[in-house]
Amino acid sequence: MSAMATTSSRSLRACQPKAFGIQRPARSFCIPARATRTTYKIEVEHEGKKFDLAVPEGESILSVALDKGIDLPHDCKLGVCMTCPAKLVSGKVDQSGSMLSDDVAEKGYTLLCVATPKSDCKIMTISEDELLDLQLVAGA
Repeated sequence: MSAMATTSSRSLRACQPKAFGIQRPARSFCIPARATRTTYKIEVEHEGKKFDLAVPEGESILSVALDKGIDLPHDCKLGVCMTCPAKLVSGKVDQSGSMLSDDVAEKGYTLLCVATPKSDCKIMTISEDELLDLQLVAGA
């Protein structure tokens, strides 16, 4: 049995047309199940307002927020300029593309442009100055 056949329990019967008066037996084949993408519930607090987002696995929190019309600070969208800082109140994100030092990231700080959720999260935006102060102290 092929790997494709073991990935799905759904199957279809494909009927072959008569060819020269001979009816061929129907062949069965499997259609692989659709890959499901996990979506995480993200609560973002920005300037005293709370926003709930559904962020699909692999997408940045910032990109989904901007698509929903939430005006969050940002600039380069590459994890370099530190214009989109936030404090992770709860949950986990992958921010491997970020230029934050490891000890600042371990304290729960993140850049929303490169933060992709790995669980449901609560996040509070912070000022760029607050993050820069932490980053400079960590680098000293």
